[in-house]
Amino acid sequence: MDQQRKEAIENIRAARENSNIAIREHSVHGVSKYWLDDMIVISGEGGQYVGKKTLVAVFTEMFAANPPVFERIPSEIQIGDSGVLAWETGTWHYKTAQFRGNYSAMWRKVKGVWLTQSELFVSLD
Repeated sequence: MDQQRKEAIENIRAARENSNIAIREHSVHGVSKYWLDDMIVISGEGGQYVGKKTLVAVFTEMFAANPPVFERIPSEIQIGDSGVLAWETGTWHYKTAQFRGNYSAMWRKVKGVWLTQSELFVSLD
């Protein structure tokens, strides 16, 4: 693997870890700074959320109520040949509830920064 791909994978892993930390700290800003404006999420139970503004509202409400703690653990990250798109897959689980499953994410490099374009979560409970 060439050096640029290794660096891209390291950057995405670091972004994911920072996002997980932000979730533990209930920081909407810390999570959302890794989202593109047109972010799309399909949640573990099949809910569909479109747009960063919508997701910020969802996370704000979620963190204000009974804030869950969950994390995504990447098992594989692949960088596309163009160096602009990446695919991440792994497992997710709640630390505050009995929910778990698999996920995949699409990342896009914008002005040198890797941001999440979409995420698909599947609950396996």
